[in-house]
Amino acid sequence: MQRSYEGLEQRLTAYVNQPVDRVWSPWPLEASSIRQFCGMVEDANPAYWDETIAAESRFGRLIAPPHALMALAIDAWWLPAHQQAELDRVKASTAEAKARAVLAEYGMTTVTVVEREEEYFAPYGPGDGRIGRERRVTAISPVKQTKVGPGVFFTYEIDYFTERSDEPVARARNVTLIYEGGTR
Repeated sequence: MQRSYEGLEQRLTAYVNQPVDRVWSPWPLEASSIRQFCGMVEDANPAYWDETIAAESRFGRLIAPPHALMALAIDAWWLPAHQQAELDRVKASTAEAKARAVLAEYGMTTVTVVEREEEYFAPYGPGDGRIGRERRVTAISPVKQTKVGPGVFFTYEIDYFTERSDEPVARARNVTLIYEGGTR
């Protein structure tokens, strides 16, 4: 049975390029978290490990590897109920969540990352506080018939900030395919 997507594109357009609230990582950047990440990826750069060497580097301090950004900014696996409720409230109010809810009405709930690119503007590390994220939807394609089922290409950008500065330290651009995974 062929599903009708009439009106879907117009409904989704309302969520593109809408302002967003900043969501903060649950705790501040710390040397131990940076070292834990570096240990997992076997990155021995002394600017990430050794405070004495890092102090003499061009950064003048211990920093986090740029590629650790997503891991260090991720939501906690578990939070006390009152903190989780606030995070859930903020996230549910976003244009991204609302657009995904519309897609779910059409059975499009399976998400596959197609592409991610990151651009780094400034170093960050211990002493910078928590990492903030502002995720905004920048494009949603019309429905496409793909090999895995009908879906849309959903593009969003994330600007990353630290509590220490209101200037972005990085930007990520993600393209995902959100599709009807159960149709095959």
